[in-house]
Parts: sequence; structure tokens; C-alpha cells
Amino acid sequence: MKFFYKFIFLVLISFSLQSCLVNRCKRPQITGYIYDAETKQPIGNCIVGETLSQANGYFSLVEKRYRQFTFFGFEAPTLAVNEAIKKEGYESQNIQFIQPFGGGMKKGAFHNADTIYIKKTILKTN
Repeated sequence: MKFFYKFIFLVLISFSLQSCLVNRCKRPQITGYIYDAETKQPIGNCIVGETLSQANGYFSLVEKRYRQFTFFGFEAPTLAVNEAIKKEGYESQNIQFIQPFGGGMKKGAFHNADTIYIKKTILKTN
């Protein structure tokens, strides 16, 4: 009987330890287009996160993941994304969104940022 209890204990421990290291989403793949707010033309070579937009304004940020030690049954953390958009001569802007349990998104998570319009900076003259 003692052997049975030890066996059950070991089985329960092994099941709980298997789920302790989980794969979390830090940022889903983000795609979209960057356009000039005034002319409605695409903007190439615009810095979006760690990538550049193409000549047609298209950009794609790769998905980022991390591994986290957690206890069985705990909820996924909130996913908060904030990626900068920069281009000389234009006002900076950010891609921002929050998903309450987004850290638990499965591998291959995707977010379509659609079309983002940025404004030219106004030059002040004295």
C-alpha cells in the first residue's frame, strides 16, 4: 500500500512539473501599411519597431515569444504591445494595443494593424 501512495505522489508531481514551463506571447506578428496622412501615398523606409517598411508602405514585425515558469492553473498575463513608428520629417506614432490574456496566445499569433497614417512635421519659422 505504501508503494501505491508513493507511485500516485510521483505521478502527480510529474504532471504538475510538466506544465510549469510555458511558452508565452510577447508580441504577435504584426503587419500593416504606413501611409502619408495628407497625400495618402505609401511611405517606404519607415522604421516600424525593428524593421523598415517597403516601398509600398508594407511592414511585417515577427512574432516574439518567451518561456515562463508558472504554476498549473494560473492565467496568462496581459499582453501590452507598443511599437514605435518613425520617419524623418514625420511625427512619431506608436502601434499600441492590450489584450487581457494575450500572453497565452498560441504560436502563430497575428495582429493586422491595417493602414496607419502619419503626419508630416510642421516646420516652425521665427
